Amino acid sequence: MTTPIPEDSTHVVDVLPDYLNGQLDAASTRLVREHLVSCETCQLELASWQAIKGAANRMFALTPSPSAHLMQQVWEKIDAPRETQMSQHWRAVSRLRRFWLVFRSQIPLLHKSIWVASALVCLLGLILTLLMNPQTLAQKQSAGDLLVLFIVIAGASGSAFISGSAVDPGFELTIATPTSLRLVMLCRMVLVLGYSFLLGLLASAVFASVYGGGLWGFVQLWVGPLLFLSSLCLTISLFVSSIFALICTAVIEALQTIPARLTHLLSLPLPELVLNPTSPALFIGAFLLIVFAVVFVPGQPRPGTL
Repeated sequence: MTTPIPEDSTHVVDVLPDYLNGQLDAASTRLVREHLVSCETCQLELASWQAIKGAANRMFALTPSPSAHLMQQVWEKIDAPRETQMSQHWRAVSRLRRFWLVFRSQIPLLHKSIWVASALVCLLGLILTLLMNPQTLAQKQSAGDLLVLFIVIAGASGSAFISGSAVDPGFELTIATPTSLRLVMLCRMVLVLGYSFLLGLLASAVFASVYGGGLWGFVQLWVGPLLFLSSLCLTISLFVSSIFALICTAVIEALQTIPARLTHLLSLPLPELVLNPTSPALFIGAFLLIVFAVVFVPGQPRPGTL
């Protein structure tokens, strides 16, 4: 590439690239220029570097230059996953906040009688069991079954009055908003069931403290039936009416509890409905009924057809 340089001569070959690119100071440039006048070897070396520079310039001229926005696009692609993660995080937070606002707003919209009636029914059942003053194990079991009857009916009956124009004065306003009817119904179902569970736990704790026994063992007697009958009551109220759903719930629970206690007192055969309160089938049935009710809700009439 370069011309051989005699070893017995002084040359400026090492600084020729800088000289060609104009990177030397004025004094060095003048010395190199004066040396080139009398040095044929350095002149040939300079010509070689000039040829290389010309070829490189022609190559760069033929190569398309990158866009001015190339680096901006690169940084946008690098930052895109981070922005996507932040966007997903804020969307999740926004959904949770919206769910909480809808959930909290349903408390004053639920009919006040749900809270009062459920508490009074549970209190009545607890008072009756305390007045029975059972002494034997069989009497305590009968008192416990009676309290379970009141707890389940009190909890399940509230589910019959959480949705529908007949029981909700603001139903037309609710379906006119963009809020999903499914979300509204689920929030109300959670509120009513949570309130019923709280009442049942309090009544069970009082019963267990007075007559002995484990709290969880008594709670197991009404958790499954309460979930199943609440789901059934909600579904029936959507298809027929709240009153009919309440009657069905009371009849089912009465057939579950009362005939077994009266058979030995009456000679008449009584219809009896036997449901295992701890059976997984009750929980599965409750889940399927809730899913069915959620699917059915959007099919309810809009304001113009009420």
